[in-house]
Amino acid sequence: MKLNKLLLMGAMVGGSIVGYSQYAQAATTAGTANAVIRAVIALTESTAMDFGDIAADVAGDIITISTVGVVSATGTSIGTGSPAAGAWAATGDASTSVTISFSAGDLLSGPGTDMALGTFLHDAGGSPAFDVGGNLAFNVGADLIVGAAQTAGTYSGAYSVTVDYQ
Repeated sequence: MKLNKLLLMGAMVGGSIVGYSQYAQAATTAGTANAVIRAVIALTESTAMDFGDIAADVAGDIITISTVGVVSATGTSIGTGSPAAGAWAATGDASTSVTISFSAGDLLSGPGTDMALGTFLHDAGGSPAFDVGGNLAFNVGADLIVGAAQTAGTYSGAYSVTVDYQ
């Protein structure tokens, strides 16, 4: 009887060891983690956008300055003086794509009613990117909404340009 009990106990102990051995199939391995820290983008305006002198249509007009500094109007306004597109330079990670965006709701203020500045465009192409040296230069044009019977005088304001990695 003692032998049967010992065999029975041995079978139970052996069975439990066999049962635990089924869980010995687990494995642990290390994974890999990576990160890319981008250089801070530096952005400077080298030439201020200037619509030049405008002899405005008394009914109001939309004045456009192109990215090459050419002024045009949808009405009969006449542009003279020395217009200039905004010129910008950015530095960042070489050969890296970026987006260029502009602020909204910008105004030029002066002696009369504020004039809206908007519909910005740039000449950096459809897929702007820093060159192999990490540089990006581009020009900016926009529309200026001149009100009916706009008061004569000097108007100025600001707009924002954002260059960001894609």
